[in-house]
Amino acid sequence: MKLCTIVNYLGWASGIFGALLMLGGVIGFFIGTEFLGVVNFYNFFWIANSFLFLGIFCMIGTRCFCCCNCKDDKCCHDEEKNK
Repeated sequence: MKLCTIVNYLGWASGIFGALLMLGGVIGFFIGTEFLGVVNFYNFFWIANSFLFLGIFCMIGTRCFCCCNCKDDKCCHDEEKNK
């Protein structure tokens, strides 16, 4: 497994975790009482933005610097890497 694939999966996992934290904040807002041991619902949003930005940067980084956009079965960049 290549490093760019691992970073891409970490970006997806970070983004999903950030979205779950935001969902927890929305549920905490509508419940109005303590939710999952957190009294103030905005604490979920405070943490979620870090995970969302990490996910965005991992996805953009792998798209721009690691992944090849060749549509053919044989990548034309493999020959340059082998030289």
